[in-house]
Amino acid sequence: MKKWIGLIILVQTILFGMLIVQLDKMTDTIAAVGAYIATNDGDLTWGGGLPVMDYVLFGILIIVGIFLLIPEEKLK
Repeated sequence: MKKWIGLIILVQTILFGMLIVQLDKMTDTIAAVGAYIATNDGDLTWGGGLPVMDYVLFGILIIVGIFLLIPEEKLK
C-alpha cells in the first residue's frame, strides 16, 4: 500500500507540475500588458513567472513520492 501511495504522489505531482508550467506559459501571453514591474534602475522588466518556492515544493513532493516507492528493506 505504501508503494502505491508513493507512486500516486509521484505521478500526481509530475502531472500537476506540468499543468502549472503550461498555465504559467499561457498566462505570460495573456497578462503581458499588465505584468511589467519597475526596477530600482528605473527600467521596466517582466514580472511574471512562478516563484522559486513552487519549484522547491514540487521537488520535495517528488522526493517524498520516490521515498515511499522504495521498500523499507532497501533503506536500511
